[in-house]
Amino acid sequence: MKSLFGKVWYEGYTQPEYVWQSTGGTDDFEAKLSLTPLIFGTLKGTVYALVFAVPLSLLAALYASQFMHPSIKRWVKPTVEIMAALPSVVLGFIAGLWLAPMMERVVPGFFLMPLVIPVLILLALVLWHLTPGSIRGRFRMGTEVFLIVPIVLAGCGLSFYLGGRLEAWLMASDYRQWLLNTLGLTFDQRNSLVVGFAMGFAVIPIIFTIAEDSLSNVPQHLAAGSLALGATRWQTAIGVILPSASPGIFSAVMIGFGRAVGETMIVLMATGNSPVMDWSLFNGFRAMSANIAVELPEAPEGATLYRVLFLAAFLLFLITFVVNTAAEVVRLKLRKKFRYL
Repeated sequence: MKSLFGKVWYEGYTQPEYVWQSTGGTDDFEAKLSLTPLIFGTLKGTVYALVFAVPLSLLAALYASQFMHPSIKRWVKPTVEIMAALPSVVLGFIAGLWLAPMMERVVPGFFLMPLVIPVLILLALVLWHLTPGSIRGRFRMGTEVFLIVPIVLAGCGLSFYLGGRLEAWLMASDYRQWLLNTLGLTFDQRNSLVVGFAMGFAVIPIIFTIAEDSLSNVPQHLAAGSLALGATRWQTAIGVILPSASPGIFSAVMIGFGRAVGETMIVLMATGNSPVMDWSLFNGFRAMSANIAVELPEAPEGATLYRVLFLAAFLLFLITFVVNTAAEVVRLKLRKKFRYL
């Protein structure tokens, strides 16, 4: 158990470490089969995917269920649901061959997007309130999202432009060398940032669909009562609709977690598959599912590696089982709390 989950001082190493290396360069060095880096990589990829997917999918579900015009919703919801049918191997292929090289060129601009886009949206909001009512009245309630889309796209373009200027000004036109010299971080082209986007894209349809159904199925008399008491639509959505739908929203997040934990092809094709234990966004990792897919075809039947891979598969099942069981317990408690509304 210590060799599988603890630090081992292997020959040629300066200190005990967690190491996964199923084959050695020569027969003089033994195989190193620590599962800790694989468990760490699985959780790392899952966390980054959920950090990207959960806010976007939940806010989109809240807007679609409470504010979007029904005629637009009839097109948007089926489109998002169709996204769930995209094969993960296709997403991994796109992430590895297109997204990773593209992301490498615009990393500084990417980190400016959370600053630039909200500022542009706030400026657009000010201009919207300064616009005469006769012009604003031409837009049906729930169709304002079409005004935000070009602003967001413009914010992305401006962020990439400013990122390039910032890189040339502060980082000597080489942010990778700046990261290494200043922060001691290495940059791998296929890294956790790419996996977070690609795997988050795969998780978003699941979370969005379940959360939107939960929000839409909240009894209408709750919203009507809140509005009758003087609350705004936003106050009603946050203070009444969201807590009432919390059991379904929690289930949506947990199902998305299980989807991300078990993902194989995206993490296999979009990371360097290096079993390192580092939370850096700019390094890759190796997940248990991808490791099984890579190692099992070459593992001699009945050998130590073969058995360890089956143990890894059992641990993967155990993680999802424990998380889903805990999620169901919490969901039932939340449902019991809000059942009398």
